Order: sequence, then C-alpha cells, then structure tokens
Amino acid sequence: MIKIINFILGILKWPLALFMVFAFLPTLDADIQLIQRTFTMDLFVSFIVPLIGMIFIWFCIPGLAGAHLSIFEHEATHMLAALLTFHRPLFMRIEANKGGAFGYEGQGNWFIALAPYFVPTFPLIVIVIGLIWHHIYDQMPTFFIPALGLMFGYHLASNASQIHTDQSDFPKAGWLFSILFLPTANLIAFALIWAFAVKGGAGISGWFLLWIKNLQQFYDTFLNNYLAILS
Repeated sequence: MIKIINFILGILKWPLALFMVFAFLPTLDADIQLIQRTFTMDLFVSFIVPLIGMIFIWFCIPGLAGAHLSIFEHEATHMLAALLTFHRPLFMRIEANKGGAFGYEGQGNWFIALAPYFVPTFPLIVIVIGLIWHHIYDQMPTFFIPALGLMFGYHLASNASQIHTDQSDFPKAGWLFSILFLPTANLIAFALIWAFAVKGGAGISGWFLLWIKNLQQFYDTFLNNYLAILS
C-alpha cells in the first residue's frame, strides 16, 4: 500500500505543481472576495482580533518559535501526513530551541515532507472539537470562534517562522516543487479556515464554488489569449 500511494503521489507531483502555479491568482482573488463578502464587526471581534493577537504574542515573546508546543505541532503534522499515507510512525523527538525529528517506516513522500507548512493542524483540532460539541449539544460552543482565531493565528505565525532556507524538509520534497506548491496551498488552507469560521461547512462549499468559478474564468482568459497569439 505504501509503495502504491507513494507512486501515485509521485505521478501527481509535477502536474499538481503546475496546477498550483496557474491557480495562484484565481485562489488569491477568491480569498479576497471571501474576506470582502464575509467581513463583519462580529467576525472582527470574535475571530480576527484573537488571530492578530496570537500573531502579535508570537513575535513579541522570545522563544515561542523554539518552544516544545511549536515543535510538537510541526512533528505531529508530519506524523498525521505519514498516517494518512499509511507510513507507520517509528519515533518522534522534541528538543526545545533545538528542533525535532520524526521517523517513519518507508521511503516517504512530498506530502509528509511539506504537510507542516500548509496543513493547519491546531485549527483542525479546534474544528473537530467544535463538531463533536455540536453533535452532543446541538450547537457550537461559545468559545469556538475565538479559539479557532487563536489557533489559526498560531498556525500562521508558526508557519511563517518555520519557512527558511535551512529547513531540511524542503530538499526532501524538492526546492522547486516546494516553491511552486506552497503559496497556493496556504491560500487554500487560509480560505477553508476563514470560511468555516464564518458559516461552517456551508462556508467551505460556498468558497469552493467561488474558487472553481475563478479558475474557469482564468483558464478561459488564458486560453483565449493563447489562441489569439497563435492566430
């Protein structure tokens, strides 16, 4: 199973990278439209203020980037990606201010290598907790949106601090692929968390429809311009 999954991910790697390049501007436009259409003062107070506050705390308090929790999130995201691609975890090492390491069975793939740089692990945990709470009590907890904002701010700040040229994960996935893939992947992750904060699952489906429309318009424009040049 591991070999099959790695083979499929290997085949998809460069077509996906090319798609992400062409999808960058439509995705950015869809994100901007999402923010413009859904921004309210209630959302600002409950979601954006905690988000910005966590980013401010992250960069104002020395040592958070090398704290155990930040390293744990990074390595745990590697582990999540490994489990999703059927790689058996072998070990996880966490050392404050030194970094961490995660070992797994098998050769690995680009998804395992890059997952911490676009998968919002802590916000996803908050969403899962919120959905379980909603299933039990038939409503989302009052702390859900502020908690999601805090954890999303944590993810954005942590992600920004971990993207640098000394990271060993980027050579594993390939520097060129990492550069082509990650910008659009992060725009998509941003939109999904924001949309869920606004309207839950309906917000995510609404953004996907907007995104597909933007992709289609961009593709039609690109194709028409290309044909015009050929003619």
